[in-house]
Amino acid sequence: MSLLKADFDDPITLQVMWDRLVFIADQADTALGRTAFSPIVRENHDYVNVLLDAKGRALAQCTWSIPVFITTLPMAAQNYFLKAFPPESLEPGDVLATNDPMIGTGHLPDMVMLTPIFRNGKIVAYAGSIAHLPDIGGRPQSPDSTDMFEEGIRIPMLKLFKAGKPNADVFSVIEASVRLPNEVRGDIQSMVAANEVMSREFSRFMDEYGLDDCDALGDAIFSRSERHMRKAIAAWPKGSYKADMTIDGFESEVKLCVNVEVREDSIHVDYTGTSPEVARGINVVPHYRVAHSVYALKCLLDPDTPNNEGCMVPLTDSAPAGSILNPKPHAAGAARNLVGHCIPSLIFKALQNVVPEGAMGDSGGAPIWGINCQGKRSDGTAYGSAQNFHGGQGGRSSMDGLDTLSFPSNCRVTPIEMYELAVPVLTECKELIPDSGGPGKFRGGLGQRGIIRNLSDREMNIYLSTEHVKYPCLGVLGGQAGRNGAVLHDGQPVFPKGRLVLAPGERLTIELPGGGGWGDAKSRARDLVEDDLKQGLVTPEGARDDYGYEPRPLSVPRPAKVVA
Repeated sequence: MSLLKADFDDPITLQVMWDRLVFIADQADTALGRTAFSPIVRENHDYVNVLLDAKGRALAQCTWSIPVFITTLPMAAQNYFLKAFPPESLEPGDVLATNDPMIGTGHLPDMVMLTPIFRNGKIVAYAGSIAHLPDIGGRPQSPDSTDMFEEGIRIPMLKLFKAGKPNADVFSVIEASVRLPNEVRGDIQSMVAANEVMSREFSRFMDEYGLDDCDALGDAIFSRSERHMRKAIAAWPKGSYKADMTIDGFESEVKLCVNVEVREDSIHVDYTGTSPEVARGINVVPHYRVAHSVYALKCLLDPDTPNNEGCMVPLTDSAPAGSILNPKPHAAGAARNLVGHCIPSLIFKALQNVVPEGAMGDSGGAPIWGINCQGKRSDGTAYGSAQNFHGGQGGRSSMDGLDTLSFPSNCRVTPIEMYELAVPVLTECKELIPDSGGPGKFRGGLGQRGIIRNLSDREMNIYLSTEHVKYPCLGVLGGQAGRNGAVLHDGQPVFPKGRLVLAPGERLTIELPGGGGWGDAKSRARDLVEDDLKQGLVTPEGARDDYGYEPRPLSVPRPAKVVA
């Protein structure tokens, strides 16, 4: 029996219903996070839960979301899963999954999972999740792979569960192909459980509102969000806005080019001119590229409107075939974030004069730096876990960039204690680097320095995923670049990407880049420079050289007048 009337024309009722859908996704998020086995899922929150309608369109996602996942999941559903598994081929208890990079997020560690939600014998929605598994076999996650096949096992779209029963053969293949079978299987089962929680709670939601399906609800949500997005676009000046960016790449630098074409009520983003694909694991598949294009524009256009499928409709993008942003099938892409995470900063740069209040400097957390430690303990058992490190956020129009921020990934950092339980290292140092933020009216956030030491009695393989070591994070609207990053092996600079062997007792030092500044540094308020000096974020030399700051003369009290 219906307890509440579902009035889709009433904006308050619709907002209440959408908030409830987010709460349902959050319940799934809690289930996955609390039951996951590996640190990268449990601690880093490298996963997402999304509720989709019967057509695979995103209704709502969990509050703590990774932007690329919430966009790639509905694209995977609409473009691949629902075509391969039409409703008549599914039954209650089925769970669909794949880690195919072209279908999902662009690299093999990310498992994409869909669970159909049935009501009165028909599919009314899908519970979706994506999680980054701790291992997928092959070469450990690293940018030095040369094609997809050496990066691990590829699981085609299949029924991981059939009518509620696990596909034992598939699980056997997975467990035989990875270094950490218990953790991998545990994380996959946590995803299955999270989808089940979402399915159960959505069914209760439909009971409460007396819904037989969610088609009308989805249309109402999507149409409102689309109208808001188109209205925001219409307020921008029409035209084409270009920018380019040079980043480190692997053996050679990579150039990213963009042309943002603002039309009457839509936007097209074109990446013509971007470097060709490379024989290393930094290529970006279309789904991953689209997700970052959409995310950047959503941030600039309409950050407050509920995020769902309707927000994407007015936004399109394209990249030349064979480019690093649209590579051929089977191109290596294990560390595709090293290029993909730079897309929002590139778009911000192109639109800095269109929406200066929304643009920000390039971020040292774009991309994440991944430090993937792999090896064997004295008893021969394998260990492995990746730690995320983040550089400084770019300066913004009204405030400084945040220090050591994950952007645009939105991942957490594994607590040091948990990381040291997973791999035999000692974290000897984590500190901010003074003067690393790019000078500006509002400076970039600071990068950080981290030092880890190999505590084991065996060599440790560390796979490095870094960026902005050669080319720093650039500022916008006159802001200056932040400090470059660096990687040192026992104090000596080394090539910052790919495999590095750390002998027992040796140290790895990583210095994350600072974010780019916003606006002219000479116009920075004096009290902000003084505050930076007091906190040790800027040195006296940096204050003088970057901001033209000269300390105020000390105030000496006059001697008291003596009256004869």
